Amino acid sequence: MKKLLIILAVLAIGATTAEAQKVRVMSYNVKNGYGKDGIKDIKRCGDLVRETQPDVVAVQEVDSVTRRNKFYVLGRMAEQAGYHAYFGPTIPHGGGKYGIGVLSKEPALSVKFHRLPCPREPRGLLVVEFKKYYLLCTHLSLSEPYRVESAGIIKDVVSKLDKPAFIAGDMNARPNSKPIAAFKEYATLLSDDSKYTFPSDDPRICIDYIFGVNGSFKVVKNHVFYDSLFSDHVPLYVDVKIGKAKKSKK
Repeated sequence: MKKLLIILAVLAIGATTAEAQKVRVMSYNVKNGYGKDGIKDIKRCGDLVRETQPDVVAVQEVDSVTRRNKFYVLGRMAEQAGYHAYFGPTIPHGGGKYGIGVLSKEPALSVKFHRLPCPREPRGLLVVEFKKYYLLCTHLSLSEPYRVESAGIIKDVVSKLDKPAFIAGDMNARPNSKPIAAFKEYATLLSDDSKYTFPSDDPRICIDYIFGVNGSFKVVKNHVFYDSLFSDHVPLYVDVKIGKAKKSKK
């Protein structure tokens, strides 16, 4: 009987471990590699990703073969870091495209792009599916009403997902703003909004965030790269243990 109880205990521990998965999620507005130190070099951003080894990265402000950057910026980052790249073009720019993207260690199962409101500069939401979770990358409007509306659209998108999901990006909103309050109605803030992310040479405000939805999340570590001047934003990441999927907050 004693041996049976020991076996059952070991199996229970194994089952619990199998349910939880530790994931490192990064958000990085790279500004096409234009550093606050006056140097333009996307290779540095790719090197930082390679050295940090996140599982997934939500990337904002990247060109694809424009006049100002005659190459695929996200692809260059991916090559430098040794990651897969998924691009979401939001606007045509300089003969090419400009937008957001996702870098990942493992290949995606599916990729979808949703338009978000902002007449002056169209925005988007890139939804990338992996085996155990989704990463949703975005870069919201400079106009608060459109940011609030976007938070509602993203809520509708995640309500249809069947796995835990991370929402990450440059929200252009401060912690006590209406858009962030709208996100908190259905998502759990995983990053630390007391750690400022902009501007990188003298961080004074937090406008970059990582949220979790459709699951249970235990934050193991929060980190902001205050010593990085490779863009006008500082990159950030969270180490999170994710559990079974559950319905998002209503």
